[in-house]
Amino acid sequence: MAQNKRLAELGEPNIRKILDAGRIETELDHERILLADRHLMLQEEVQANLRPTRKAIGDLIVEFEARCWAHESLVTDAQMEEHEAAEIHAEREYVFIRDRRKLILEKLQALSLKQKDLALLLNHSKSYTSELLNGIRPFSSNDLKLIHLLFEIPLVDLIITIPSQDTLSRLESAIDKISSSNPKARLLRETLANRPVAKGFLSEGWDDDDLEEQSEPDEQVSDELTLSNK
Repeated sequence: MAQNKRLAELGEPNIRKILDAGRIETELDHERILLADRHLMLQEEVQANLRPTRKAIGDLIVEFEARCWAHESLVTDAQMEEHEAAEIHAEREYVFIRDRRKLILEKLQALSLKQKDLALLLNHSKSYTSELLNGIRPFSSNDLKLIHLLFEIPLVDLIITIPSQDTLSRLESAIDKISSSNPKARLLRETLANRPVAKGFLSEGWDDDDLEEQSEPDEQVSDELTLSNK
């Protein structure tokens, strides 16, 4: 359990996992799902196979908001604080994932490659690869290493490193503890303070620029996953 928690601290959003669970449990996942819904609203115009996913996402949003936000008098200050922190964190994640997607698509276009070619290179099905590119599934570390190797995209632009506030607090406490016997460890605080973060937040009307021109209209696919890195 502790290992799973550590792995999740810098993990990518996993919309597919939430969909499979059939329920949104946290404010952070709620904000992630909301952004995924807005993204898919645009992408489904050129990727019809995404429509069932968006429908399922919409159902989860309705259920969560009815369960957690329907009665204003029951909303606590702590819930509002959690919501605000989750909104900031989810936007930073989304900006990173959106920019990464653009980088990958630009590399594909430069080499006259299509999404199905990327699927073949990564040893995934077309539907699975579509979900990777659209932020529904997280890329595995092996996927990202292959993309780095093939397209020479820097790993810093591929691997998300946006810690939660809880993780930052834990790291700061750990650094303070280590620094009591090793003063040089205080430099780690400076590293944290100057850590690279997603550039800015989503501005009003951000989704006007979010519809990517596809190199080809994606076929509606229902094929099962081939060998993949789950």
